[in-house]
Amino acid sequence: MCTVTYFLLKDKIVLTSNRDEKPNRSAQKIYTENNIFYPKDATKNGTWFAVSKNRNAIVLLNGAFENHQKIADYQRSRGLIVLDLIVEENIFKSVHSIDLDNIEPFTLIILQEQNLAEFRWDGTQKHFEILDASLPYIWSSATLYDAKAQEKRKTIFQKFLENETVSEESIWNFHHKKTDDLENGITMKRQNTIQTISTTQLLISDEMTLRHHNRLDKFSKPEKFFLNNEIHTPSL
Repeated sequence: MCTVTYFLLKDKIVLTSNRDEKPNRSAQKIYTENNIFYPKDATKNGTWFAVSKNRNAIVLLNGAFENHQKIADYQRSRGLIVLDLIVEENIFKSVHSIDLDNIEPFTLIILQEQNLAEFRWDGTQKHFEILDASLPYIWSSATLYDAKAQEKRKTIFQKFLENETVSEESIWNFHHKKTDDLENGITMKRQNTIQTISTTQLLISDEMTLRHHNRLDKFSKPEKFFLNNEIHTPSL
């Protein structure tokens, strides 16, 4: 996993993630624990997308800069690292001190007090960069998409920016986009059963809203989760 985009629109921040994984790793709902909101991994109990009530957010992508050689036994799931960090008052500071020994490589997109950063753990070294939060971005998991595939996806993203009126809905539709290259498209499916299993979107404006769509169930409707703990499944 995953495919992640970030946008700063006129009146809101939009952070969206497609989860590209095996179907048995799907999350059916949004969990709330200690003012943290997240979809929970069905097998490892971590998450790839966590939001705190104080408007911080972390999105996880597997791998750092390129696909890596796996080892037999890692210390902890990367999704649990996300849950460790999202409760921290200063996430930007905490990523530098957290112990990642024997943790599989990963990338984090971190939103803290409307500041944006990218953090990569390559298995031996940490890489941290503050990004220009006024610009749009797309990220693709290094474990699923090689350099050529990532460049192709950036081209698709650039065409979207040039040809579409960017809004939360058009971004949502972009993450549901299918292309001729089904193995490397924004919506993807490979013969080894890895596929786009869900889409999660965070909107931050005067209010904060999570939208989560279980894409394995063709009859499911996107679920909206508000900070007042009410869940709304919109009728179509």
